[in-house]
Formats: sequence, C-alpha cells, structure tokens
Amino acid sequence: MYLNDRNTTAELLHYRALSVRGVLSVEDARNLKIYESGFSGEYLYDKIFDEVGHDNLYIFRDVYLAVGKSGAQYDSIIIADDVITVNEIKNYSDEYYYKNGRFIKNGEVVPDNPFTQVDRAVGKLYRKCRNAKISTEIKSKVIFPNDDFRLYSEDTSIWKNVVIRMDLKKYFRQFKDSYNTEKAGSLVSVIRAHISPNPYFNGRSNVDRLRTGLYCGSCGDFNLIKTRYHRQCVSCGTKESNETHMLRVMSDYKYLFYGEVMTRRSILELIGNEFDKKVVYRAFLKHCDAHKQGNQMYYAFKYYDFDDAYKQTKKFMKHRDYLA
Repeated sequence: MYLNDRNTTAELLHYRALSVRGVLSVEDARNLKIYESGFSGEYLYDKIFDEVGHDNLYIFRDVYLAVGKSGAQYDSIIIADDVITVNEIKNYSDEYYYKNGRFIKNGEVVPDNPFTQVDRAVGKLYRKCRNAKISTEIKSKVIFPNDDFRLYSEDTSIWKNVVIRMDLKKYFRQFKDSYNTEKAGSLVSVIRAHISPNPYFNGRSNVDRLRTGLYCGSCGDFNLIKTRYHRQCVSCGTKESNETHMLRVMSDYKYLFYGEVMTRRSILELIGNEFDKKVVYRAFLKHCDAHKQGNQMYYAFKYYDFDDAYKQTKKFMKHRDYLA
C-alpha cells in the first residue's frame, strides 16, 4: 500500500506556472519537458503497480530523505519481507547504448547515470538504517516504464539491475506473496522521520518577466470577462468563481517564488490588482495560515497545490464553476 501521495513535484509546478505567465527561455522549456516526462513515467509506474496490486507492501513515493547535511531523492521505496527495494524510474524513450559505464543517446553521453544515482541513494539509506541500529538488506532496480525505450549493451552485468516495460508487471508480481513483520514498521518509521523538502530547488522568479493578471484554468487565456462572482473566458467560455481564481493564484505564487513569503501586496502585484484587497484578504483567511514577521503579516498556502486545494474545497464553495 502507498504510504504517501505522489504529488506533482515543486520543480514541475514551477515550470508549469512559468509557462503560463512567462516566456520560457530555452533552458526553462527544456526543464519543463524533462520534468513533465519524468512525472509521466512515475504516473505510469504507479498505474501498472496498481493493476498488479500492492496491499501487502509498504511503499513510499517521490520522497527526499535528508542524511546529515545532504540527502537523496527516491522515486519509489518498497518494503517487502522486511527488505527495502529502491526503484529509480527513468522515462527514457528511443534508443540508448550503455558502454564504459555511461548511457549514450544519439552519440552523446547522458549526464546523469541512473545506476550511479540509485547506488548513491542506496548508500545513503544504508547509513540511515545503521544510525537507527536496524540491520536490513537494501536492493535496487532502475525502471524504464516507457515501451518506446530500447537499451543495447555488450555489458551483460547490467541486465540484473534493469526492468523494462515488458517485464514490469512480472517484476511487480514477485512481491505478491511477500509479507512484513514489526521490523518493517521500524523501517517505515525511520524513513518517515527523515522525509523533508528538497533543499536544492530554488524556483524564484523575476516578477518583471511574468504576465500579471488572472487566466482561464481550461485554456490559459488571460482575456476574461468580469462578473460579480466569476470571470468568464472569452476564448473557451469557461466560467470560474473568484475563489477558484484565488486558489490558482496562491498556488502559482507558492511555486513561482518557491520559499518566499506571500503577502497581500505580492499577490495583488501578481494578479495586476484585478481583485479588490478585501477579496484577497478573505481568501487568505480561509485558505492560508497567517504568520507575523516583525510588523508584516505573511501567509502560507494551506494546500500542496491548486489541485489539492480544489479537491478539498470545491464542495464548500458558495459559487460553482462552469467548465466549457
């Protein structure tokens, strides 16, 4: 069973918001493509795992574990038979060659070696368990869930560390008869105690290069007709409440200016003062936790992102949305 949700990463939410509100640089566009592809691969991995079943397992998904002053990102950690298995998920497509310890595509070396990444992650997890005085075996596999991926290598030793799409269900089925004891619960506690936000992501944006205002959640158009409680999109006809727009704005701000405090002034600046201060303040009171820093009030969005906020609040909204 899954022990946590696999949320859209902060990096992907940052670049998605940036793609709507700004002109992406070549590097930004490349990063957006990489994170979208990675998340699609993880979603596919989860979907296939769901089809096979995993109620007898403990599974952490997409967690960053702090180890001293460093740490590692884990796409999937499976605990079965009191043994930990780390899965590094790579949504590669097309042809790759593995030669001299490197992955090569179109004649160019891939910068990040998945085998090196997963070995480093396993080593840090061993350190966690040793510090907690728990002895356990830790296995690893690199998972390639894309059925358009092809890997060639004369190094036959790599195949024991690789699972490709056609073998993925078979790989998951090997856990079907597994069970866990109290030791697995201790392993879960150790992992859970060290989950933390990824400290290496800095998604801060320059507001001067962003398009301010409100935009349609269906098509992304900024051309909206104002009514008393809604904004209606001129392009597609979608009609969303002021509250829905405020949830989207606060989520955008959280990831466009990741790690920065959110104030009434900063939100009004992002939306181009399209809402009255009172509307923004009411949204803060309802959907944020308030904090005081000196003489200034700042607010923290209560939810992970817009999708999480909308799911939790939709049925309590006074004014409904009308999607085209």
